[in-house]
Amino acid sequence: GKYYLGGKIFGLDLPQRVFPCATPAHVRADLPTDTDVVAFQCRNPVHRAHYELFTRALHAPNVRPGAVCLVHPTCGPTQDDDIPGIVRYHTYEVLKREIGNPNIRWAYLPYSMHMAGPREAIQHMIIRKNYGCTHFIVGRDMAGSKSSLSGEDFYGMYDAQEFAIKHAPELGMQAVPSLDVVYTEEAGYVTAAEAK
Repeated sequence: GKYYLGGKIFGLDLPQRVFPCATPAHVRADLPTDTDVVAFQCRNPVHRAHYELFTRALHAPNVRPGAVCLVHPTCGPTQDDDIPGIVRYHTYEVLKREIGNPNIRWAYLPYSMHMAGPREAIQHMIIRKNYGCTHFIVGRDMAGSKSSLSGEDFYGMYDAQEFAIKHAPELGMQAVPSLDVVYTEEAGYVTAAEAK
């Protein structure tokens, strides 16, 4: 445009939402500064395999002992057939009380998934860095989408993980590729490789 404005910017008020969303500064203030903070992002209610995934990520080779996990689900509008954000929020709150683990922290992100695959994984890493995280769990087919005509995936199963690992150094974050966790009658939750 032809006009430029200068000076200080003052926020008038934070947006009002049906679920609480702390600002990046508030979340950072509640996180430890002397250890790794591993972010876990999801857009659906957390199920047992998710729990196994984010608790095991605290012991990943590139995560220091004593790390904490920030479970940071998106609660914004998603796809038409998804569970509404307020319902997801209530499921997270119940799980938060049930887990009661001081190494598992919770915060909610007012964000709508774009299903943009590897590039969205990078965006999530940047967002979580702003919230004080040092590591980010990158899922299999993270933010993946399918063709509405053919049903085929637009991205490969591990494209987002590879892209995140490649760009992690320039982001000042570390990627933690998620394990393929499965349940077996004999051993409970184990990695798919262990189950074979």
